[in-house]
Amino acid sequence: MLERPTLILTDDDPGALRLLSKFLEHRGYQLRLAQSAKETLEILEREPVHLVLTDLMMPNTNGVELTKEIKRRNPEIVVMIVTAFASIETAVQAMRAGAFDYINKPVIPDELNVKVTRALEQFALRQEVGVLKERLARSVRSPDLIGESPQMQRVLQMMGLVARRDVPVVMLGESGTGKELVARAIHNLSPRSSHPFVPINCAAVPETLLESELFGYQKGAFTGATNSRKGLFEEAHGGTLFLDEIADAPLTIQMKLLRALQDGQIRRLGSNTPATFDVRILVATNRKLDQEVSGGRFREDLYYRLSVVTIQIPPLRERKEDIPLLIDHFIRSHAPTINPSVKSISPEAQHRLVQHDWPGNVRELENTIRRALVLCRADVITPEDVVHLGPEVSQPKPDGPSDLSTAHAAFLRSYFLQALERRRGNIRQVATDAGLSRKSVYEQLKKLDIDPSLFRGHA
Repeated sequence: MLERPTLILTDDDPGALRLLSKFLEHRGYQLRLAQSAKETLEILEREPVHLVLTDLMMPNTNGVELTKEIKRRNPEIVVMIVTAFASIETAVQAMRAGAFDYINKPVIPDELNVKVTRALEQFALRQEVGVLKERLARSVRSPDLIGESPQMQRVLQMMGLVARRDVPVVMLGESGTGKELVARAIHNLSPRSSHPFVPINCAAVPETLLESELFGYQKGAFTGATNSRKGLFEEAHGGTLFLDEIADAPLTIQMKLLRALQDGQIRRLGSNTPATFDVRILVATNRKLDQEVSGGRFREDLYYRLSVVTIQIPPLRERKEDIPLLIDHFIRSHAPTINPSVKSISPEAQHRLVQHDWPGNVRELENTIRRALVLCRADVITPEDVVHLGPEVSQPKPDGPSDLSTAHAAFLRSYFLQALERRRGNIRQVATDAGLSRKSVYEQLKKLDIDPSLFRGHA
């Protein structure tokens, strides 16, 4: 909530102004009284104002016109309308002009307080999102965080709220949605930003090595341990430790993580001396942790220890209104080095990309634009330049379903794209998942014209 918000109460009836003031004066607000739209606008010129509460019907002007003028001068100011029951239709017009809400006469104090509180919370939230966007622009220039969709706005709001609060955060989302980038942004926006951000992918490290990676080891702890080494808990001291794909951590490691978080201490392998640490824990997974707990694959006590706050990062198919923004960003980012002559994308090609389901999310879209820039022979990307997307199995052509070989190829493309996204281009892990040899996987990828190197080294 804002500290000492400033409110303008506008009504041509002095008695009504006194009544409104009486209802609000004990709430800690700074109240300014105006008996006309002209006085209201003069106050706005002199000092910052958070909310204007205005009567609908006044001489010379009305609440609708005043709302329009306030919003023209400063769209951030919240406007609320006080109206008689018979004027609700006009009040709705004021809301269309930008008013936040309306209050019926006679004014009920409790209703007034609730609505004013809610309106000021909305003002504070918009301010916080604006500040967060500016700070993100300075600290994290990430395409995965580009977007004006309601889903991405909620992610940004949550990031702003949790960044300053030193609690564990769980990030849920499919591969390629930018979970690590959100974690880095939270770290960069937090009081720990001057200290290390240390990430580890729990799925990419064998169980035998994961413990020593996290907790470190003493010289002689095992064969080959010729020197003592700090673990990631110690390396991240004062900063943030990001445990990616936490659901893939073995139960034995989960137990040791829980003990470390409970005690605030770790022990290196081969050592009996505990070491304290000061680390914020952020975790991510593409699985539903509550289902992993129900299935016995994730410790319930660790789940409750970690899931103080959860941020759900939407897949690209659920925020398609952001795709044109991302396309524009990727063209501007990659065209200068790949194909400087390309300046834009045709409406037809953009429509094709918007209609695609993007199993690999933002990373797949970025790679698609990079390939299109390679193929493009003009200054505008055309549908032919993005033809490699292939037909969608769920969206057959108008003249009937695809033939079996085409449908099979589309399925294989979708399967391997998702597998490469999930395993970040690691062919050995993709082959293990598919029950194939690495040679067979490489042969399939070659047939499907998929370059596995484009999936490596991204969050």
